[in-house]
Amino acid sequence: MNQVKPINILLAEDNCDHAELMIDTLKDFNSENSVVHVTNGEQLLEYLRKEQWNNTDGEHKPDLVLLDIKMPRMDGISALREIKSDSKLKSMPVVMVTTSRAQSEIELCFNEGVNSFITKPIQFDEFSRKIRELNLYWVLTTELPGSHI
Repeated sequence: MNQVKPINILLAEDNCDHAELMIDTLKDFNSENSVVHVTNGEQLLEYLRKEQWNNTDGEHKPDLVLLDIKMPRMDGISALREIKSDSKLKSMPVVMVTTSRAQSEIELCFNEGVNSFITKPIQFDEFSRKIRELNLYWVLTTELPGSHI
């Protein structure tokens, strides 16, 4: 199998258990993945709008944003709107990873520019499998934008 390239992931998730599972799975898939975790949409946008990226302190431009819908201070849909309306951020791939199965939310997210929508399964193994497959897709199948910020 080919060497799997690491990606820089920004995870916006307020549930610490879900975040820990996602981070562990992404790191297990490729230990060189960089995952930054924030707990709400305001922190997400603050991170994305940094003026400079200093790789020496472990902060990298994200290749991919994983975004929960229901978060405090600013929900995922509002954060998605901000990302997709910002000329410096709009090409950044965003994946909703949420417990919601509501068709209205799925349609709204796609209308706002989300690149993918994944529902979190209840079972640990199934949730972990979906996160591994998500990583595999964004690493091996999709070409990510080079300089998007």
